Amino acid sequence: MGKLLKHIIITLLPIISWSQSYVGTVSNYPIHLELSSYPHDNDSTSGELEGYYFYDSKLISIPLRGRYNDESITLIDGYYFSPDRVSDADEVFQLTKNGNQLIGHLTLKEETYYVILTETEEEPLEEFRNPKLTFIKDSIVNYKDKQLVWFHEKYSKLPLFRLGNGFSKEQRTVFNPILDAIHLEDAKDNLDCNSWFEISYDINLVDSKFISYLKYYSVYCGGAHPSHGNIAYNFNLETLEVIEKIESLFPKVDFFQKLKPNMIIRKLIYRKNAKPLLTTAIGNTKHGI
Repeated sequence: MGKLLKHIIITLLPIISWSQSYVGTVSNYPIHLELSSYPHDNDSTSGELEGYYFYDSKLISIPLRGRYNDESITLIDGYYFSPDRVSDADEVFQLTKNGNQLIGHLTLKEETYYVILTETEEEPLEEFRNPKLTFIKDSIVNYKDKQLVWFHEKYSKLPLFRLGNGFSKEQRTVFNPILDAIHLEDAKDNLDCNSWFEISYDINLVDSKFISYLKYYSVYCGGAHPSHGNIAYNFNLETLEVIEKIESLFPKVDFFQKLKPNMIIRKLIYRKNAKPLLTTAIGNTKHGI
């Protein structure tokens, strides 16, 4: 499915006029901030703003929306901004543009912190955050003569395994970079989502021919609905290929006809016993303060 983070924010704002990145501090806490401006029609001195910021110690993106007028900027946390929400927001930036700097304060609940930010050409995510993401070894699980080595990413805390002892050098060379890429993409999605982001795994098969596992995800990052589902990963250890479709292994089998009776039975059971799904949200610790 590519990135897990697939939320849609509906907006009627005009085409982006400019975007700018900033680096600086909230009190003594280093942060990065990026803003995009949407000027009002026929008025280049006022408009809407959207963007994000993160504390350098946490790397979790916090969405921002706001407005600017002349040199004054107001930003609040979240995906939606309106003037009557400012007093109720958990985080409010009140900033003044002074040359290439933004100076002012952040009100975080009942505390106020001095803010000074300076324009930068550095891209906050690609050039600062993403190179810092690091995999840390946790444990080893044995499957007879083969080992899966589990890691977590330092900032997102998300886990995923790699191939260890018992697999050939060629198998590790092919599949571990694939697992690295999956793990990294999930970690970036998690850090871009400051609400609720859960991933778990079922290891279905580890033998001399295949590795097969399911990744379950439950994600809510704003918008109307959360996203739930699973993704199957199948690695052919003999051909060193990722199996995209099971039909490639059994080209003569009609899987629809094989599964059709079970699908009908499950549909009848679901109609009889349908109940609402209960989920639990897990939040990120997003602030460096």
